[in-house]
Amino acid sequence: MQINLISCLFVLDSEKNDNIRKNDIKKIKVLVDKNGNLPSILNDGKHMRTKINEMLTSIVGTNNFHTQQVCAMSYDDSVDIVYVGAMNIENIKQLYDNYQLLDFKVKGNNTIFIGDKIFNYKTVEIIENKNIIYKQIIDIEDEVLKRKMKNILLSYKRIRVDIDTTDVIFKFMPNEFTLEDVRIVYEIIKDQEVDKSNFRKKISKYCKKLDNKSNEKTGYRPSQKYEFVPLKGDVWL
Repeated sequence: MQINLISCLFVLDSEKNDNIRKNDIKKIKVLVDKNGNLPSILNDGKHMRTKINEMLTSIVGTNNFHTQQVCAMSYDDSVDIVYVGAMNIENIKQLYDNYQLLDFKVKGNNTIFIGDKIFNYKTVEIIENKNIIYKQIIDIEDEVLKRKMKNILLSYKRIRVDIDTTDVIFKFMPNEFTLEDVRIVYEIIKDQEVDKSNFRKKISKYCKKLDNKSNEKTGYRPSQKYEFVPLKGDVWL
């Protein structure tokens, strides 16, 4: 049976805000080829994560990203082994010509936005062998497209779960960031607002203050910058 290694790489992009006192406008994007397909490669017996990382490195020109296996989905003719990845757009050295980054978000736990397309889905509970299994039912007739969207949705939901228990959110950050940057990205991914004070206390253990420099042209002192400090035993890989 054919085994497909599939990558779902989410990238944080930022657009400059005209108001220098406001944070950049942040968006989560997903890496797909020009036909809208996720990067994939056949398993040849090599260590699977190594194979995925090599493929992504050839596409984005760097290995400055983080990946983790999400799931294995069995079909009649093949198996999809899906890996989710996270990185900041600043770390992309050169995007391979056949690939693109599409805007992506999940709203209300029932709607997926990708590029200029919108898909509806629902999560249902199914009991199998006295265990509760959650399945994603996506309103798509095209089975190939449905398979792709399910892989993307499961990958995104893995990040949503891990974002509260690991340091995965910092995999999206550039080398220097503000605490407000982290909060904004958290709220985008979780699709919910948080208390600013409590959130800052929660993430402060991962953050090291950097020396700030005032803007000589405006005299405006920018927000405090930080860098990520990983904690042993609390990493998302």
